[in-house]
Amino acid sequence: MTKVGTFENKNVDLAKLYDNIKKMVVAEKFGITRDETTENSYHLKANKTGVTRIIVGAIRNVELVIAGEPDAFAVTLSVGAWGRNLALSTATAATTGYVVATIAATAVAAPAVAVGAIAAAGSYVSARNFEGDFFDKIKGEINKLAKPKKK
Repeated sequence: MTKVGTFENKNVDLAKLYDNIKKMVVAEKFGITRDETTENSYHLKANKTGVTRIIVGAIRNVELVIAGEPDAFAVTLSVGAWGRNLALSTATAATTGYVVATIAATAVAAPAVAVGAIAAAGSYVSARNFEGDFFDKIKGEINKLAKPKKK
């Protein structure tokens, strides 16, 4: 999942914007794993880890890129969650679960597959909601820092 926004005529201090967003990421309890800046771009990667996060399929990483000039720049936000990765393999897991259940002549695998599919769907929705809400916060930060040039 990725959100991209382009912004023009805002005259935003991109270094200040990046620092403010980085603080927002840390406030969400992400650990920063990559923090690179160049003359016209800022790149941040952050992760949340832990057994509980893996079991419940929660949001696990964020990637942010800001590139451009104060008056014309783009912001890209990507959010990763187990559900996004697992949703594609749900059909495979269901098939495998069925075969295993049939071979073992037990119904134990079917509930496990169902729980896995529900967890994957839930984490996907959670990641989508987080991404949208966080991108709205970024846009709010851009508007706070905007200093349009006087004509």
